Order: sequence, then C-alpha cells, then structure tokens
Amino acid sequence: MLEILKMFALVVLQNASFTLVSRARNSNSLPFHAIASVMSNGIWLLVIKNVVQNFDKPLMMGVYLVGSVIGSLAMHHISMKYFEKK
Repeated sequence: MLEILKMFALVVLQNASFTLVSRARNSNSLPFHAIASVMSNGIWLLVIKNVVQNFDKPLMMGVYLVGSVIGSLAMHHISMKYFEKK
C-alpha cells in the first residue's frame, strides 16, 4: 500500500510541475519558468526511478495514469486561480 501511495504522490507532483512549467513558458517571468523547470525535471527523475522499479505491475501503471491526470488538472486550476491572476 505504501508503494502505491508513493507512486501516486510522485506522479501527481510530477504532472502538476509539468503543467506549471508549461504554463510558465507563456509568462514573462524567467525566474518563474526556471523554478518550475527545476521542479518538473527533479520530480521526473524520482518518478522514472519508481516506474522502472514497478514496470511489471499493472496496478502501478493504473496508479500512474490516475495520478498524472489528477496532478495536471489540479495544477491547471491552481495556476489559473492563483498564479495567473491579473
């Protein structure tokens, strides 16, 4: 169970940070883009390590898929509501 929660949390964070860096590219702030990029790539490394260790487990791949959707949608909402307010 701990393995599933770890994968879920990492994937949510990875996809949230990936969405954030994607949105940061459209901003006028290089520091914002740099911070988002470091987060995205750093968390990606942790996710890949976890994926490789669990590559043969279909349940973990389902957890990956669900976590990626939730992370991306959550950061999209947070970015629109808090980071991109004018």
